Amino acid sequence: MSRHISRRNSKGNRRRDVVNITAAGFAAAALIASPLLLSATIAFRPPACHQARHSPASFSTPLFATIESQQEQTSIQFDDEDEVDISEDKQPQEELRATTEETQREKKQRLFAKNNNNFRHNNNKAMADPIFLQKRTETLLRMTSPENDIMDSVSLGNVGGGNMKVDKRTFDWLIDAWAYSGTDHAVEYAMRLLKRMEHFKDRATMGGDESDDYELYPDVKTYTKVINAIANSGKEDAGEQAEAILNRMIDMNDPLTMPNTYTYTNVIDAYARSAPSNSNAPYSAQRLAERMEELRATSSSDQVKPTARAWNSVIGAWADWQGEKMPWGEFVGSGAERAESCLDIMDELASVTGNKDVRPNSYNFNSVISAWANHGGGDAAFRAEKILERMEVLYRQTGDEDVKPRTVTYNAVIDAWAKSGEIDGAHRAELLLGHMMELFETGHNVDAKPNVRSFNTVLNAWAKSGEFDAPVRALKVLSRMEELAKSGWDDVLPDATSFATVINAYARSQTFGKADNAFEVYMYMKEIYDETGNIKLRPNNIIYNSVLNACAFTIGDFEEQSRAIEIANSMLMGLDESPYGRPDHITYGTYLKVIANQMEPSPARNEVAATVFQKCARDGMVGGMVLRQLREMGMADEEYEELVGISIWKTPSLSDLPRSWTCNVIEGKKLRRRQFRLGELDS
Repeated sequence: MSRHISRRNSKGNRRRDVVNITAAGFAAAALIASPLLLSATIAFRPPACHQARHSPASFSTPLFATIESQQEQTSIQFDDEDEVDISEDKQPQEELRATTEETQREKKQRLFAKNNNNFRHNNNKAMADPIFLQKRTETLLRMTSPENDIMDSVSLGNVGGGNMKVDKRTFDWLIDAWAYSGTDHAVEYAMRLLKRMEHFKDRATMGGDESDDYELYPDVKTYTKVINAIANSGKEDAGEQAEAILNRMIDMNDPLTMPNTYTYTNVIDAYARSAPSNSNAPYSAQRLAERMEELRATSSSDQVKPTARAWNSVIGAWADWQGEKMPWGEFVGSGAERAESCLDIMDELASVTGNKDVRPNSYNFNSVISAWANHGGGDAAFRAEKILERMEVLYRQTGDEDVKPRTVTYNAVIDAWAKSGEIDGAHRAELLLGHMMELFETGHNVDAKPNVRSFNTVLNAWAKSGEFDAPVRALKVLSRMEELAKSGWDDVLPDATSFATVINAYARSQTFGKADNAFEVYMYMKEIYDETGNIKLRPNNIIYNSVLNACAFTIGDFEEQSRAIEIANSMLMGLDESPYGRPDHITYGTYLKVIANQMEPSPARNEVAATVFQKCARDGMVGGMVLRQLREMGMADEEYEELVGISIWKTPSLSDLPRSWTCNVIEGKKLRRRQFRLGELDS
C-alpha cells in the first residue's frame, strides 16, 4: 500500500473525511444520541420487501466471481471463513436458520440453479428456469397420461406441445434439468417422469405388444439421471433413496437398465452430500465404492469399476463427517483422518489390481487437504502440509501430471494454516506463499503460480493470528500484491476481499486507532476504484461491515470511542446513500454492536438502538445477529417487548417476527458469498 495509514493529517489534526454528525458544542458522550443523527437515521429511505433494489440482491456485485474461477479443481471446498468474518459472533445459528421460511428456500434454489448453470447448462437457460420446467413437465405428463387416447392413435415422436416432442430424449432432458434446478420439488418431478416411462414399459410387458412405447422405456441413463436429482437434493435420506433405485435396477436383471460405474458413483454422491446430516452416510458411501471393486473383480466387463472420481465422493463424505455421537453428546472420531485413509486404500487397489483409474490423483489429494483445512485444530495444518509434500515427491519421482500440486493445492494448505490456530500459523502460511513464488519463478512448477486467492488467504492468516503486529504484516502483504500487479502479475491485483481482510486484521487486533486505520484502508481502496473503475475494487457490504466491525471493537480512551462512533455513523449512512448497496442484517447487527461497546448504558443508547431497529425492520433485514445484539443492549424487558413484540427472556427466533421484518435476510455466509458471486437476483 503506497500511502501511510494515519489518524491525523499533515498538520497533525484529525482527518474529517467522514461525516461529522455532531452539533457543535455537544459533548462526545451524547454524540450518537444527537437529534441530527436520530433525524438522519429516521430519514433513511424505507424499502418495501417487494422492491428489487432494496432486496438483498441489490447489494450484490460480481467481485467474488474471479475468486470462484480461480478454484481450478472443484474438489477444493473452502468453508465459510473465506468470507471475511465481521460479526465476531459465534453463537450457534441452527434455530435461527430454521425459521427463514419459504423466502430463504426460494432464494437458495435460485442461487443453486445459477451456480449449477455455470457447469453443463450454461448454454441453455431454460434448464435453470423452474417455472418453465414445471409447465413442460406437467404438459408432458398430461399428454402421456394413460387416459389420453392420443397416445394410442398417433406416433409418439409426432406428438408435441408447441415445439416439444414426446420421446425418450424429452423425458431424459427434463429429468436432467430437474436434477440441476435446485428446487425443493426436483426429486418429485424427476420421479414422476420416471414412473410415467416405467408405465409404458409395464403396459407393453403385460399386453405383449411393444408398439411405439419402447421409445419411452427408461434405460440406465434415465435411472442415473434420476439418482443424480436425488443426490443434488442433499436431503438426509438421499443416499437411501438413491440406493433403493440402484437395487431396483439390479433386480430388473435387464441389460438396458443394469447399473454402470456412473450409476454407482451418483449413488455414492447422494450419500456424500447427505453426510452433514447423516452420520451413517460415509460408511455407506465407502461400502458402495468397495462393492464396485467386487463387481469389477467378478465380471468380465468393465461396466462397473471403482474410479478416483467415485472415491473422491467417499473422501468428501468423510470430510463432512462429524464423528460418532456418544451417549453423552460428544462426537468422537476424525473425518479428515478417515478421508486420508482412503488415499492408501486407493493406492493399494491400483497396485494390486492394475486398475489405474482408481489411483489417487490431484483431485483426491486436494480433497483430503481441504478436509484437514476445514477440520482445524490439533495437527490439521501439519497433516495437510504432509500430503502436499507427498504430492511434490510423487511428481518429482514420476513426472505424472495427475499428481502435480497446483495453485489450488497450495492455497488449500495455506488455508489450513490460516485456520489452524497455531502460534506460527500466519508465518507458515506466508512461507508457503514464498515457496509457491520460488517454484514458479524458477520454472520447477509453473502451475504453482500464486493468485489473488493465495495472497488473500495469507492475509486471512494474519488477520486471525492474534499477533500484535498482524495489521502491519497484512499491510505489507497487500503492498507486495500491488507491486507484483504493477510488474505484470495481473492475477494478484488486490480485490475487495484483500482490503476487507486487512480491515479485519485491524478489527481483531489490540492496537489503538483501529477504527481510523480501518477507515483509511477503505478510503484508499475507494480512491483506487474511483480512479481506475476496476470492478474488483467496487465497495460492497462486506467492506462497509468490516469497517463497522473495527469500530465495534475499538479500544482506548473517550476520544477513541467517540471517533469510532463517528466513523460508524458515516459508514452506515454512507452505505444507505451509496450506489454500492444497502445495509443488510450484518450491517445493522454490527452497528448495534458499535453502540453497545462504545456507549455507556443509558436511555439515549436505548433510544438509538430502537431507532436503528425500526429502520432495520422496515428494510426487512431483522436477522439473527440483529436480535442478539438488541437483546444484549441491556434494555428493560418491557422496553424490549414493546419494540420487538416478544419477551427479552425468550430465545430469539425469526419465526416470531412479522415476515416483512425478515423478508430480505440471507442467513449463512455461504449463501451471502454466492450472492456476491452470481450477481443480482430477482426479488
